[in-house]
Amino acid sequence: MEQPLTIEKRSFQNGMVLKLAGDLTKAAEADLLEGPGGAGSLGEDVRFLALDLSRVPYINSGGMAVLIRLARNGKKAGVHTFAWGVTPHYEKLFRMVGLTEFVMLYPDEFAVFERIESLEP
Repeated sequence: MEQPLTIEKRSFQNGMVLKLAGDLTKAAEADLLEGPGGAGSLGEDVRFLALDLSRVPYINSGGMAVLIRLARNGKKAGVHTFAWGVTPHYEKLFRMVGLTEFVMLYPDEFAVFERIESLEP
């Protein structure tokens, strides 16, 4: 049975964390891309988007397409996108579909924020 996706949004200087929990499918597209908690409403001061996928047990092809759109849209807007909590299985799939061209994968939140600090001017 599908676990509905929830999105918890947390801002930090020049960026935003989207903590996802539940199954990532095409059904999440509106919430993730255009919804009030989604990345469609990032704002102009956001340079970094960090995705916490540690509580996402399932991603289907529709969910993968949503992530690709999210990351591509971010790249066009000059946003660096990071993710952590990706299982080895999904990490392999991310590489196969080319998502890692747009999303930098890290083992945990600490590593993501270390990288962001190194990118700050």
